[in-house]
Amino acid sequence: MNWELIRLLFLHEARMLVRARRTVVMAIVLPAIIMPLMLYAQKYSADRRERLLTGTIYRYAITGEFADRVRLLIDQTRKSLSDAQDDEFGRLRQFRFVETAPADVRASLAKHEIQFYIETITGGEADKSRNEASNTQEAEPRRLRGVPVINVVYSGDRIASDVAHSRMLELLRLARQRDSLALLAGRGVAADAKDIFAVEDANVATAGQITGSLVGRFLTLFLVMMMLTGGAVAAMDIIAGEKERGTLETLLTSAAGRQEIVAAKQLAITSVALVITLLQGLNFFLYVRLKVVALPKNFELQLPTGMALALLLLFIPLAATIGSVLLMISAYAKTYKEAQMYFFPVYLISLVPSLASVMPGISLRSAIALVPVANVSVAAREILMGRPDVMMIGITFAVMSITAAYLMRASARLLSREDIIVPAHFEAAEFLGGAALFQKRVLRWFALMWVVTFAVALNVPVLATFRRQLLFNEIVVMMGATVLILKVYRLNPIEMLSLRPVRPVVWIAILFAIPSSYLTTLGVFQLVNTVMPAPQQLLERFAEDVIPKGMPTWQLLLYIALLPAVCEELAFRGILLNGLRRKLRPAGLILGIGLIFGLFHVMLYRIAPTAVLGIILTAIALMTGSVLPGMLLHAGNNAMGVVLGNDLNLYVLRWWHFLAAFTIFGLSLFIIYRNRTPLPTR
Repeated sequence: MNWELIRLLFLHEARMLVRARRTVVMAIVLPAIIMPLMLYAQKYSADRRERLLTGTIYRYAITGEFADRVRLLIDQTRKSLSDAQDDEFGRLRQFRFVETAPADVRASLAKHEIQFYIETITGGEADKSRNEASNTQEAEPRRLRGVPVINVVYSGDRIASDVAHSRMLELLRLARQRDSLALLAGRGVAADAKDIFAVEDANVATAGQITGSLVGRFLTLFLVMMMLTGGAVAAMDIIAGEKERGTLETLLTSAAGRQEIVAAKQLAITSVALVITLLQGLNFFLYVRLKVVALPKNFELQLPTGMALALLLLFIPLAATIGSVLLMISAYAKTYKEAQMYFFPVYLISLVPSLASVMPGISLRSAIALVPVANVSVAAREILMGRPDVMMIGITFAVMSITAAYLMRASARLLSREDIIVPAHFEAAEFLGGAALFQKRVLRWFALMWVVTFAVALNVPVLATFRRQLLFNEIVVMMGATVLILKVYRLNPIEMLSLRPVRPVVWIAILFAIPSSYLTTLGVFQLVNTVMPAPQQLLERFAEDVIPKGMPTWQLLLYIALLPAVCEELAFRGILLNGLRRKLRPAGLILGIGLIFGLFHVMLYRIAPTAVLGIILTAIALMTGSVLPGMLLHAGNNAMGVVLGNDLNLYVLRWWHFLAAFTIFGLSLFIIYRNRTPLPTR
């Protein structure tokens, strides 16, 4: 490379960026202003909310046969709190409750005249209600027969009602505890629960290690977000913008080589991203000094020179990697607006590996060191905690450097394509429409599906339940997008969904492949769990979410086995496979669709096993030319998870069990291969 030429090209790109007001405003000015505005708005909102919550008078009512008893308990507890000097219940003392006596408590709650009301239910009434509701799926919390119930009724869609009911619940629980102690004292047990034994803790970690752990979890995520948002605007203008202005062809016909041009443009993108990151870091430092941001107690960030250099060593190839990705997006897009459309899904996907440091139980001395971006995230956390592993940090740096170099070469190759440099305003596929246009845009559809699935799972509480979220993902996203694609591009459903018959022997092979592939996938999960351990608590929580308790087995089989098998196979091995099979070779097709299938299951520990299952299903679809065998294998695999889920002890299985399963599975695939009926190549 000619470094002098790269320097001149870099200065040229920097001047062009500075002259472009839109780029300067969007890439530098706005990010530098937005963060202060967000922090000030957050602080102002939090302070105002605190003033409103503590200054508001919360009105409530009490109904029921033993309302007087509950009223007395509340008054006594509030009086004892006001007389207490400790800060344990200081927040509870700040709230002001006033009891009212409306004629109709439900109507008053609906009219916002009261924030909540307390319904007192005798033990007999509660027992009768429990007997009537015994056949429903919702189980009542464990309660002794004859014990009365105090029910706080509120309106969860109103902040004041929600907050007031939470504080009243806290007050009632405290009243129950004190009433219980009074009853025990009346029977000769005069000891407070706190006096039975003392509970203390001793933290052996230093304040610097605790702070390093806290900052290290989110440092890489913050930097990746800043580099992506700051560098994206510059990247879009540097290539996609030049395509619109017609200046890219002039640059490429100059004496400068493609490598020098790519290096200069990437340096410009990375420089903008680093400037944004430094500005945000300076902003944060100023906010801390001005006490705009309240730091946690005992916050003590220790950053010696060696640690700072180690972090810088890791973040340089990270910035180069992000710059290369942004450069490739801008190069592939024909227009500035098209580059913006590609950026959002790439932005979301890039944030997933940077969250590796948040996951408990993940150490850099594992396979995570070979995963780009995720390795930097974990390494930064361990460095800030004061426990750097020099050898693994070196491996992380090498992996990131290789990744950055590969992406830089890919960027140069991309800029060597004539259709990328001088794209036609209208391509043949856009004129032809139908299958040709579908093949060009199929990845955009699945990127949009991924974004919708990911965004809805995080931001729509009404779909947070197991049934609703699964029905939304499978019926609305998978099946809905499949039907919409078929209709928009006027595709033949039988051909595009690969609904073709297969030879009878294939079905026999699939029946043997179901249990063997299930154990093979479990073996992959065990291997992943060995090199990247998943916390047991997280696995138990995930098992509860995937296989909820209390549901009949037939419903579990319907929701977990049958529905995903049909909807996901039609989407991935039908639409996606037929959209990409003329662009990629079989090996790339199998690996690519398997990886995309794994990414739709966004939990970090599920990606590898699910991707393996996706690779298997894609290979079978290519060999048979049909989605039907894959549907049966997919449904059988998930059904075994439902039926054997909690009864199969993985620790009982030995290596030879997995080897036998892998052998049987391999023979099943061999039978399918010998009886293959692949899709036509036309």
